[in-house]
Amino acid sequence: MSISFFHMADIHLDQPFSSLASVEGFPSKRREEIFNEFLNVIETAQIEQPKFLFISGDMYEHEYTKLKNISRINEAFAKLNGNIIMICGNHDPESKNSFYSSYPWCKNVYILGRKNPYMVFDKEKVCVYGIGYDTGGGQYKALENIRTDRNYTNILLMHGDVDLNLSSYNSVSSEKLKDIGFDYIALGHNHKMYVKEKIYNPGSLCALGFDETGTHGYFKGNISTGEIEFIESKSRKYIDIEMEYSKLESFISMYPDKQDIYRIKVTGIKKDKEIIIPFEGYDFIRYIDRRIAEKTKIAKGTTQGIKSRYINIMSKKIENASSEDRKIFEQALDFGLKALSDEELDMQ
Repeated sequence: MSISFFHMADIHLDQPFSSLASVEGFPSKRREEIFNEFLNVIETAQIEQPKFLFISGDMYEHEYTKLKNISRINEAFAKLNGNIIMICGNHDPESKNSFYSSYPWCKNVYILGRKNPYMVFDKEKVCVYGIGYDTGGGQYKALENIRTDRNYTNILLMHGDVDLNLSSYNSVSSEKLKDIGFDYIALGHNHKMYVKEKIYNPGSLCALGFDETGTHGYFKGNISTGEIEFIESKSRKYIDIEMEYSKLESFISMYPDKQDIYRIKVTGIKKDKEIIIPFEGYDFIRYIDRRIAEKTKIAKGTTQGIKSRYINIMSKKIENASSEDRKIFEQALDFGLKALSDEELDMQ
């Protein structure tokens, strides 16, 4: 029998996006954009009507999500004919006060976890297992109890890391998963998309921060035929760039999409009273001034020996420092150079 499916994870509905608060109203705008992207996937599923929709944890933010938004999700789910299988993640863990436990989900929604570790669908000859999260931590130890039946197609939903020994988030090896005998592993938790044999991790549906540049979206396809494709989301991208102050004028031609979310680390030499003038028309740009004061650069080019080593060390600290710490390091550099040159220090 054909086993068609959609698979997404790490939507993080209702994330606060406090890091975007420098632009008034932008956090709430970004939250609604992600909600709409999620609903767009559900609408596509309403058209294609796959037999299964898998959501591998962190669908929403437990601390911030409101009942009205859970109802919006459930109303969309009710329009699907297939089975909706979900597990809890570390941001929406299984608990008594969780919406997963307390909300009256529509009849085609199944939530797997510690209480309900698997679900058998005899009509489709499919068995789906769930390894998620609860308030006590990851549920990866439940893997020890799984014995797959080769008369069924065996699917695992897991929120955790694979082949990351130092991770504390449901970390398991790909060899262990292979030995158990799953036909499709619907992974979640890591926000970057990757595929490894039968392990499919879609990453976050939309980019959620500057550490999430690159492709985002979800998988869909048919487990029976092995035809699986990645569908890229249409949401804004986070773009993190480093650019010299003297080349800032080329930014507009290089990055014409004014809807993306930018962070520009400005480098180079900072002359007296030289300021960064924000670009107009862009929805969000954060500027980080990492320029070195002009006098620091001059000293760096003329000093030898111990002074040179000291300047190199302090210059790196200045380049990587926050705007608050940069002045302290620049002053320390100035005092250090004067001390090495036997000049009188003005400590006021």
